[in-house]
Amino acid sequence: MGVFSWLTGILSWIFNVLFEPIVSKCYSSTIVFNCAWEDPRLDHEALQLKEEHDSVLVITSAGCNVLSYALRGKHVYAIDKNPCQNALLDIKIAAIKEFSYEEFWQMFGTGRMEKFSTLHYPRLRAHLNPQSRQFWDSHAHYFDGKGWRSSFYFRGCSGWLAWLIRGYIRLIPGLRAAVNDLIAAQTIEEQQEIYYKRVEKKLWNPVLMWFLGRGVTLALLNGVPEAQRKLLEEEGGHPSIGEFIKNNLEIVMAKLPIKDNYFYRVYLTGEYGEDCCPEYLTKEGFAKLKAGAVERVSVHTVTIEEFLNTHPKKDITRFVLLDHMDWMSAAPAVLQKEWQAIIDHAPSDARFLWRSAGIHAEFVGDTKVQFEGKEQTVREIVKFDRELAARLHPLDRVHTYANFFIADLAAH
Repeated sequence: MGVFSWLTGILSWIFNVLFEPIVSKCYSSTIVFNCAWEDPRLDHEALQLKEEHDSVLVITSAGCNVLSYALRGKHVYAIDKNPCQNALLDIKIAAIKEFSYEEFWQMFGTGRMEKFSTLHYPRLRAHLNPQSRQFWDSHAHYFDGKGWRSSFYFRGCSGWLAWLIRGYIRLIPGLRAAVNDLIAAQTIEEQQEIYYKRVEKKLWNPVLMWFLGRGVTLALLNGVPEAQRKLLEEEGGHPSIGEFIKNNLEIVMAKLPIKDNYFYRVYLTGEYGEDCCPEYLTKEGFAKLKAGAVERVSVHTVTIEEFLNTHPKKDITRFVLLDHMDWMSAAPAVLQKEWQAIIDHAPSDARFLWRSAGIHAEFVGDTKVQFEGKEQTVREIVKFDRELAARLHPLDRVHTYANFFIADLAAH
């Protein structure tokens, strides 16, 4: 046991030395998420957007869901402090305006476009803002389809991990073919047959479980910081983070339909399928965006608090906060300022969505703000739609969060 612990310590040290610089770079100078990691199917049912009325504030992430909301809402304010994430949305918007659907599909459907950086990027460059232009001038080669990470979806922090796991699957005899068959399965029964007989034991070996237990792995996997990792450990309801991931992926692979699960398909194959892709990549979605819906999006490289404190209108009826409040679970003063800005700008029919690694995420409800002339907690001024959240959460095709929260500004 002592030798094993010693070897594990050595491996952990090597792993951190190799990958910590990558993680640090992710948060300062490159893309963390190359595709959105929240299921918009749940969001749309929860948001019930009305085109003539509802404006949405959402954290940009990779912009996939931003564009999905733009197909239904009045306006979408995409907010992200990481300029690289906004640069990704900016080039998607540019490509919608400039490219044909076939060209757009090559770029973002297959994740590669021959001679993109030399032939096609100059067409998009004029549409980009200066900050985005500076980023893509150095990173347009991401779409060239060359090198050992030949797809855009193997670029950025999450792309690094996708590429590593894809390589791992190829190393295990028989696992690559089994995973390909699993992705192609048309029924739950087929999925279960393949997963339990051909995938489960080969995939979940001690090496992978150890790998998934590393903090650096989680940072690459979903931008998981230390505060969120602690929430997962304390409230996740599983003996380890590796077990949490294993159990949730079993649901994805064996209990939910995988034929339209584009989230995992793109990371396992490096590309989407025409019948398995985000809405902005469908012919219908692209056509509507190109016809004018894309103009409903504005992009802002600031924090939510900074944006709202300089936004005079109370026009935002839907706040999609992703999981970022987990990051502030250990910084209650920062969280308080953000919620104060949200409450100050929220109209009476405001609705809030967020996800969390914590089953209860009590730290959100405990946050104190000034509302209607007195200090109250968020829990006291919102009404949770627990029934709707409980119905939708088990259907989440991503299935990496412990809970999904839907809340309305309560009538007083």
